[in-house]
Amino acid sequence: MIANVLNFLIGLGVSYFAIFATPSATVPWILAPVGVAIVVLALIARRSDFSGWQSATNTVLGAVLFVVTLINWGLPLSPLVTFWINLWVGLTVASLALWAVLYHPKVDAPHQTGHASLIESI
Repeated sequence: MIANVLNFLIGLGVSYFAIFATPSATVPWILAPVGVAIVVLALIARRSDFSGWQSATNTVLGAVLFVVTLINWGLPLSPLVTFWINLWVGLTVASLALWAVLYHPKVDAPHQTGHASLIESI
């Protein structure tokens, strides 16, 4: 759960960096360790999550951020492309990490399906 909270804050930080950083002031390699941190925290968080797809998606997004940052460092990409990639990675990581923190359904709750159970509950 703590790893997901940290991933949430990192995702917000990446989004903030994408929106408010000026192209002349950005350091292209700074997001590479952030991508690695997202991957590591998502792998740690996967063990405590109710469903692991949020952490699996965050692992992929952290790897995408790392690879795109390395590509941008070696072969500069368009600032518009890097803006959108950084923004969407940050927003998606933050959203999915927060979802994983908040979503813990009751395991002992009765499960009802179908229209008959809906009618019986009324």
